[in-house]
Amino acid sequence: MSTEVELGAHAADLHRRALVVNALAGGKVAAPESREAPFLLPEIMRAGGVTAVNLTVSFRDGFAESVRKLSLLLQAIDRSDGIAVARTVDDLRDAKRRGEAAVLLGFQNSDPLEGSLEKLDLFHRLGVRIVQLTYQRRNLAADGCGEPANGGLSVFGRELVGELNRLGILIDLSHTGVRSTLDTIELSRAPVSFTHANAYAKNPVARNKTDAEIRALAAAGGVMGINGIARLMSPHGKERGATLAEFVDQIDYVVDLVGIDHVGIGLDISEGMTREDFEERKTSFLGKFPELGGGEFPFEFYYTTGLDSMAKTGLITDALVERGYSDEDVLKILGENFLRLLAQVFAGA
Repeated sequence: MSTEVELGAHAADLHRRALVVNALAGGKVAAPESREAPFLLPEIMRAGGVTAVNLTVSFRDGFAESVRKLSLLLQAIDRSDGIAVARTVDDLRDAKRRGEAAVLLGFQNSDPLEGSLEKLDLFHRLGVRIVQLTYQRRNLAADGCGEPANGGLSVFGRELVGELNRLGILIDLSHTGVRSTLDTIELSRAPVSFTHANAYAKNPVARNKTDAEIRALAAAGGVMGINGIARLMSPHGKERGATLAEFVDQIDYVVDLVGIDHVGIGLDISEGMTREDFEERKTSFLGKFPELGGGEFPFEFYYTTGLDSMAKTGLITDALVERGYSDEDVLKILGENFLRLLAQVFAGA
């Protein structure tokens, strides 16, 4: 995987100054499945000038498997230089000053809790700071965006929102259904996030967020991270991929709709995914969730063209500068908006 990118002089300087937050990442090279697997996340983040990442620990696992994966990840971080788990915003700013990487531990589903708020307290003590209510389907908390019933929060889901607020854990609604999303935003005492999503108005697939959801998010002080997956970004993503210009078009759309303070980046890149992994994913993962826009399309069209790793995040800065965003606004998009959001949420109830 090539990581060399060329930026204009001003964009390169701006990217060095920025505290870059990637609001969603995963992949085998980022979160190794065994103690023997190499842990490449620090190298990838350094290459891309990324200080902080919301790293998916679990998205369809129960309690025991989530604990196992979390243990492996924490061991990998402990044996690596220049990377640490971030529990506070000060941890993120300290990592930037030291030129190191910070990991925000995240769940893409509340299934690891198995209906127990006590388990949430345990995971918080272990460093988990971001929890998505549900992944595509109905669970104990809410309906996902793949559920045709579009039900709202359950009784447990409403209790969970309150406990996430109390503990200072960011609520992620990227894969949550419309009614569940709006219910949560209304109920939550803290702002929430779509850590990795795109605008339904730009590409009408169930996984993307409607204008009503984006407006509600922003009105409550939340932030939306723009997703780099081509088929979610562009209605033509499976036929021709998607470009950096289209990635910035998504940013433009959210800025025009709700303002510059409510948009960031959440690339949703599975670091190290190979062609073989892709073929397996098409028949298993994407086959299980057809509303994610799976089917037949080339491996080369999975991500935004040229942006298949966090190591290439500087290209976004280059594209934002070229589009005419001010330095202040570029810094907000790259990370300051998410830092403000996390500071509010981590303060707790």
